Amino acid sequence: MQVSVNGETLNCVKAGQGPAVVFVHFLGGFSYQWRHQIEALQDRYTCIAFDHRGFGFSTFNDGRWDVPIGAEDLKAGLDALGVDKAHIVGYSMGGPVALVFNARWPQMVRSLTLIDTFAKNHTHSKARIEESEKCLRYMSVREYARQYIATRLLPETPQAAIDELLSAICLCKKEAYLDVLRGILLPDFTEYCSKVKAPTLVMCGRHDLTTPVAFTNDLTRLIDGAIEHIIPTGHLGCFDDPVAFNKPIIEFLDAQSR
Repeated sequence: MQVSVNGETLNCVKAGQGPAVVFVHFLGGFSYQWRHQIEALQDRYTCIAFDHRGFGFSTFNDGRWDVPIGAEDLKAGLDALGVDKAHIVGYSMGGPVALVFNARWPQMVRSLTLIDTFAKNHTHSKARIEESEKCLRYMSVREYARQYIATRLLPETPQAAIDELLSAICLCKKEAYLDVLRGILLPDFTEYCSKVKAPTLVMCGRHDLTTPVAFTNDLTRLIDGAIEHIIPTGHLGCFDDPVAFNKPIIEFLDAQSR
């Protein structure tokens, strides 16, 4: 299905019944990457996943993206679907979006799950942006995606998962991809952590080199009452080991008040 928000048409998946769980995808992904979580939860939750503007099958008419815009799109999408309260699950780039969304509309947040993400990125952000700008100036998205995948997945990740991620990244608009990099890597979102009052799970892959465990430790320290869970995966655990990835998310959500 599709919803029209803020001048864009966002692709959206909605399945199941019960309290809403909203999935906010990682850079280069789209709603399809949440299918294993949706399959596991849709018997007791209404599962919702949007493609960010410029990703998957959503439009990029406005030609700009930053984290506040991502949060505004999420709010407008939920309004369009008639959802007034939800569990928010933010993955990598989705983490800052979830933090800003929570700060602006805390009454809508039942819980937060922050996966392989950060409040402030400390890993040579400007250099990474400059390198990505240079690469995407001369490379196709597919060529760039092959380089990206080599540093994000574990060696034992199944080939089918690698092919799926490659296809997902190829749906990205170059301008949207670079906007997201600038939007998540340069700002400091630390101030938003103290505003979190909802139950929070902070989760990370032990072998994540992109947003390492130290970033998760920071979030756990900054968010009052946050629960931390480390799993045996890399940055994209949903591909490396979907079972290990799902387990703490499902247990956390099922432990919340309905």
